Amino acid sequence: MFDLPSDILFILDELSETYGLDKNEARTYSKLSENYRNQNFRDLKFSQAVVYALGRMPATYGVIKYVLKRFESTGENFTNILDIGAGVGALKIALQDSEVNYEALEKSEAMRKIFRKLNGDDSKIYSEDFLKFCSKNKYQSVFASYFINEIKDKKSALKKIFDLSKKYVFILEPGTPNGFRNILEAKKVATELGWYPLLPCATRDCKLFEKDWCHFSIRLPRTRHHARLKNASLPYEDEKFCYVIFSKKETNFFENNTIVKRPIKRSGHTIFDVCTSDGIRRIVQTDKVGKKLQWGDQL
Repeated sequence: MFDLPSDILFILDELSETYGLDKNEARTYSKLSENYRNQNFRDLKFSQAVVYALGRMPATYGVIKYVLKRFESTGENFTNILDIGAGVGALKIALQDSEVNYEALEKSEAMRKIFRKLNGDDSKIYSEDFLKFCSKNKYQSVFASYFINEIKDKKSALKKIFDLSKKYVFILEPGTPNGFRNILEAKKVATELGWYPLLPCATRDCKLFEKDWCHFSIRLPRTRHHARLKNASLPYEDEKFCYVIFSKKETNFFENNTIVKRPIKRSGHTIFDVCTSDGIRRIVQTDKVGKKLQWGDQL
């Protein structure tokens, strides 16, 4: 599990208590979730942004840590990054033990205010609308977490994301059919611009069956606020997400062989649905190594 650092949880607790949100936060969070599902994106008041942080911070942080860990497994690395649609700073927190030159772009004043409370005042945060954002320099890496889903002109936004990066682009989206469509659009634009998948894909053109979608899942510990917001009794939640990492240089992406479904474990063998260069294949393994492999691992 990818737990939020204790100091971040402490600040979130303070924010909730300071603004007296306990009585109304569940209703506020439900409305925010409904607006997000309906693509009804509005500028948040500060109290709403606090509720958003309480409800979504554990999941976004966990997903980002997962993706960064997958990236590290390739042996690649980066030293500077632009975080587009940074929200309250989950990526900044995930990178707090790394020597990375971090810059962020977040147009919501309320989100930026919470970002400062969680991360301090030394981060460079731009407040412009992304499509109006201008930069003289390109970044080694550009990170767009749960961002494309909120943009109407997705193709223009994606082209600009790739244009801002010299080496890597990270796209993270909700683990829904709509989120996966955004991933497919990102892959299409990447191919047009001469970029290559790094993870998790084994093909440039997705070969999943119609009406299916590629996503992954991690199990997250619920904070007390998160449990109350969702009226949940279980101490954990399974967060579904989609992601793709692109590289400017050519990669051996066709060798990825990523497990794209939850493994089916039987007595004496395990069944895997694997993304290969030939499409989605079902593979059976009987060895002990197969028993340890999980959804999202490479076979």
